[in-house]
Amino acid sequence: MRIQVGPVSRASALAWLDYAHKMVAVLRGVQAPILSGEALDGFADLLDRWAETATHEGPFIWISDESPELAEYLIRALYEAGLEVEALHEQGGADLRPVEADEFHVAMVNQIITTLGQEGNGFAQFADMLRSEWGIAGRA
Repeated sequence: MRIQVGPVSRASALAWLDYAHKMVAVLRGVQAPILSGEALDGFADLLDRWAETATHEGPFIWISDESPELAEYLIRALYEAGLEVEALHEQGGADLRPVEADEFHVAMVNQIITTLGQEGNGFAQFADMLRSEWGIAGRA
């Protein structure tokens, strides 16, 4: 399936990528993690790919062909990572996403969920479930 993230401002993408790299490091240090090391490795790989895209001038636009299964796996893991970061934040162990990163985050989540929702019944049900549970997934 063809996934597009963007166009969004390069500054927002860079802010989100910087934050995401920090949070992957924080989550790797959690003693009883919700996310597997495999999921964090998948994020780290994707972050590296996005960081390469963000080196280009102008708005951030990333387009790739990915399997719907991988997209579902990573977006579910991103949702779970967010829950874990929020819990860590309440304990003083992690920062929340900076406001500058919101444009990228909202666009990325919504574009991936929308694309997944077009992949057939199982993926559409998953996309609907995420939209109902994840407040960010309902924002434009």
